[in-house]
Amino acid sequence: MIYPFHYREGRLFCEEVDLEQTASTLETPFYLYSAAEIKHSCTVIRDSGRGYDFKPYYALKANFNPALLKIILQQGFGADIVSGGELYFARRAGFKNDSIVFAGVGKTENELRQAVEAGIASINVESRAELYLLSRVAREKKRRVPIAIRINPDIDAHTHEYISTGLHSNKFGVDAETAFEMYLEAAKDPWLEPEGVHMHIGSQIESEQPFVDAARFLLSFIDRLEKAAISITSVDLGGGIGINYNSPFARPEEERTYVKSILSSYLKVFARRRLKLYLEVGRSVIGSAGVLISRVIYTKKTPTKNFTIVDAAMNNLIRPSLYKAHHPIVPLVRNDSNTWKTDVVGPVCETGDFMAREMEMPELKEGSLIAIGGAGAYGQSLASFYNLRPIVAEYLVEGDRVKKISPALSPRELANRFEW
Repeated sequence: MIYPFHYREGRLFCEEVDLEQTASTLETPFYLYSAAEIKHSCTVIRDSGRGYDFKPYYALKANFNPALLKIILQQGFGADIVSGGELYFARRAGFKNDSIVFAGVGKTENELRQAVEAGIASINVESRAELYLLSRVAREKKRRVPIAIRINPDIDAHTHEYISTGLHSNKFGVDAETAFEMYLEAAKDPWLEPEGVHMHIGSQIESEQPFVDAARFLLSFIDRLEKAAISITSVDLGGGIGINYNSPFARPEEERTYVKSILSSYLKVFARRRLKLYLEVGRSVIGSAGVLISRVIYTKKTPTKNFTIVDAAMNNLIRPSLYKAHHPIVPLVRNDSNTWKTDVVGPVCETGDFMAREMEMPELKEGSLIAIGGAGAYGQSLASFYNLRPIVAEYLVEGDRVKKISPALSPRELANRFEW
């Protein structure tokens, strides 16, 4: 399948939609997503799990727009949540309670009550204190609760330090010895059902080996639990499978995601075990399906730098500022202008407000439109009103149709929430 974002006669299209023609009628910046790419990514993930008792769960933290959630739900995915707010969105979008798993290091008592009352598939416990609180909530609600304990294997996923989650120095989960003791306690609790194990070692992981090492670690731990008469029926493998942020637009299928290579190796470790295998996926579902469309406001040359100043900023897409993440940036209409090395920056009053640094790209004129690729995940979901800039609108492309799926939220609308 050709990537839905591709050029035709020098003009960038999403599916059958000419993006420059569309953007010229809309207020920039805005997010735009391809329904076809979301469905394609879901198919690749499902197909990669064939032959196993496998179910993927979509991580709402990547992008929680209800229109996108409904597409993913229709593809047979469950929901992976990390807050009461995400539980509300998942249920309202139509995810069944028994297709929701709840992770997160700091679940509040109120959030645990909501999850227990809903009867979700599993609560992934991350500390002794949480185990005891959940036990009390379950007892008060008289509901037996299926749980998994999140084990921190101390495996380096070789990703950015802010999204590494599987080391003992990270805040997530518990070490194996503590987890083993927690399973022994949970097995004696009449209101807890320790049926699963959970692990998540980081995000935007591009290689197989950390996952394979983690899977082998889990199997060894499950064997130890079985010797203690604790039977594990499900394994939540976590997520973190990366996408390719480096390839240009119109990239072929094999260059868009690392799902196929990583999952085939990951799942093989469990091939001889009768275990239900869950996978939490966010970026690899939605990341390649979205772009942020922005307009060039000014260009500026200094003695040491060239700047392309655009109307999108770190309040819209914070990944470059927060993680020094790379996103491909291309013009909506190709031209014969000279290329130059430039920082693509926004209007926010922070030196860290940039979309790219020292990027080789065409020397665009003021008013030119660009697409920032790989922006479907952790773009709008991390947006803010910083500098009292608006939260931008979102659009969905299906074939030759464009539909607004979220309006822009202006500072004026924000002001209405306050007492003046």
